[in-house]
Amino acid sequence: MPRTPSKVIVIGAGVAGLSTAVHAARNGYEVEVFEHHSAPGGVCTAWDRNGYRVEGCIHWLIGATPAHPFWRLYEEIGATEGNRFLPVEQFSCLVDEPTGTRLNITRDLDDLLAQVESISPADKPIFQEIVDAAREHNLLSGIPLDPPELTGVWKRLTKAWEAREDLWYALTHRGSMTELEASMRHPVLRSFLGWIFPDIPVVLAASVLGELSRGTLGTVEGGSHRFSEAIANKVEALGGAIRYEQDVEEILVESDRAIGVRTTDGSEHRADRIVSCAPGYTTIFRMLGGKYADDRVRRRYANWPRYEPIVVASFGAKTTWTDLPTSNQVHLERPFSIGHREVTILKVRNYAFDPKLAPPGCSVIQCLLNTNFDLWHDLHYAPHRYARQKAELAETLLDRLEPHCPGIADALDMTDVATPYTFWRFARSYRGAFEGFMLTTETMREHVPKTLPGLERFHMAGQWVEPGGGVPPAVYSGRQVVQLICAEDGRDFLTDA
Repeated sequence: MPRTPSKVIVIGAGVAGLSTAVHAARNGYEVEVFEHHSAPGGVCTAWDRNGYRVEGCIHWLIGATPAHPFWRLYEEIGATEGNRFLPVEQFSCLVDEPTGTRLNITRDLDDLLAQVESISPADKPIFQEIVDAAREHNLLSGIPLDPPELTGVWKRLTKAWEAREDLWYALTHRGSMTELEASMRHPVLRSFLGWIFPDIPVVLAASVLGELSRGTLGTVEGGSHRFSEAIANKVEALGGAIRYEQDVEEILVESDRAIGVRTTDGSEHRADRIVSCAPGYTTIFRMLGGKYADDRVRRRYANWPRYEPIVVASFGAKTTWTDLPTSNQVHLERPFSIGHREVTILKVRNYAFDPKLAPPGCSVIQCLLNTNFDLWHDLHYAPHRYARQKAELAETLLDRLEPHCPGIADALDMTDVATPYTFWRFARSYRGAFEGFMLTTETMREHVPKTLPGLERFHMAGQWVEPGGGVPPAVYSGRQVVQLICAEDGRDFLTDA
């Protein structure tokens, strides 16, 4: 009779890997996590610079209140222990510099409609439809937390009946925001929708606005690393081990069964189960050599759109700007270029709402912009050119920030520029795609299995098996993998310590 597997190796100590580790340890497995970096969290992190803390991840976390179903997920893995969550009151202020048009999206959706009516009354019905859906349908809160492989037909039918109105709306509104934008008359409002909800399903956009209006979006006071560190503490409290600065080179396989990992220092580590929370492409085509990729898997990685890599430029200033909203997307009157790419849209975040990120009387202003991975990856081979490009970009951004943050150059106290190469170096983000596959009408329709065809005792968790990415999918992805493992081993899945 086969021996019941007892040891699980988890590749990656990002949120998905930590969630996997907590649930596996709680359910009686010996757990060993291998992490490339020297700290937990992956891209869910923050870092210190010259007395300031640079936020690297969470802009809005769904379920950051005990009344939300996702809160229980965070509690299970210890993420809420010792952490305070700050409510998101303002989602994004969209600014068109050439025309001066502004649209500020806050929890007050009636105010959003009033702003739209003042700009273009003819387009109000489109926004009214989105707002009505946001208020009437609670789509994200109803996401099934159990893996579909373990959900029986009767349970699925019961859940579908309970959520029949939400499901009917989703089925009858399968279009993307891009299609909705095409029907708008005002060119600036049309552009605004494209900036904030780029080619995602209408149902998802409405869902996010619904969560915003209900007050369930939040940030982690003091930085996203606090969320990750709390989960890592839970892993160790349950007896799990996290091996930092241990980069996995290869997943070991015998007779189509995963049996362990080999790290870059040549050492081998054996286990009864392997769970990879590393990027999907790295896992499938490097660690496993592409042997377990069928046509469907290859099609996903060849054709599905990924989130674009970004530059995160942060400026610490010896002042605050109380009139600048928390989150902004600015259409620049004076675009600029990085390499061959023109930058026309600049995302600007004002972190004055969290005093723990800066010294007293100071604040952090952060710019995020889409960029090209190859440019920065190639530049890092020439360190002086890499540093010069970052310095020139920071200077350009300070110039573009001046109309929105008057005097920022004179108040400057800290500059930090994180590039796509930075994300790859510290978190091994595949080509800088920090959230994996984008959630589109195509990727939303297809369930991505957490296993690979022909490979036993192996699972994947994280943003590459949850199109759209984000913290909640990473959390429940790890949970679901352990549920599947427990079911295969004939164990009851436990959620409480």
